[in-house]
Amino acid sequence: MERRKYLSMAMAMFLATSTVAAQTPSAAATAARGVYASISGADTVALRALLSVDLRWVFGSSGDVATKQQLMGAASRPIPDIRLEYQMDSVETWERGGTATVDYRLTTTRTFREYRTVFTSRASDTFIRDAGRWQLLRHTQTWLVHAPDTTSLDSLALAPFAGRYDRGNGYIDDVHFHNGYLVAQSTYEALMGSPGAHLYPVSQNTFSPERSAPMIVFERDERGRVTGYVQQQPDGTIARAPRLGEP
Repeated sequence: MERRKYLSMAMAMFLATSTVAAQTPSAAATAARGVYASISGADTVALRALLSVDLRWVFGSSGDVATKQQLMGAASRPIPDIRLEYQMDSVETWERGGTATVDYRLTTTRTFREYRTVFTSRASDTFIRDAGRWQLLRHTQTWLVHAPDTTSLDSLALAPFAGRYDRGNGYIDDVHFHNGYLVAQSTYEALMGSPGAHLYPVSQNTFSPERSAPMIVFERDERGRVTGYVQQQPDGTIARAPRLGEP
């Protein structure tokens, strides 16, 4: 279990190249850039000096919390064929006494051999001054949602999805056409007088509500009839909504 946790941390952290842009002369911001630069070069000596003994590093992808010892262990285990490039922008700092906060937007480009993905997040670091040096006490990160690429489906292809779907405990999603678009109107939205969320097609059976909410994937039976949908919530919870009545 511990080995898998270290591997997960190393995958999230390790990089061979760092392109952290200098946006502010703040000493705390310089320290923040130094953390990424130290990880990039697997320079654990420099990294150790930048981390507080009481460090808590919160991973944006899972919410897991790493201590200084765990972070150092992960940083010292470079993974072959993995390269990440970090770029900081929109950097803002606040300092009072021996404490400073650095907020910034972080773009992470992750490359595995020739496969490349880009993630953007908001990060916030809290530094404390110890023996004249800024040390990272807490790092938190929140992923920023990007609108997915969508496709076009004609009304004939969209029609099978129209129906009522039971989320449980009297909470119903009414999927229907509104102004020529497929929308999902929940019980709550109906009570509020809201038309519901426009469902943008991502594939033949997958839709993005308003191009921002978690994907809805419709399920079909062996005859191709739509029988319900599943949707993953932001916290990873899976919501299942069987279709009410005959498809």
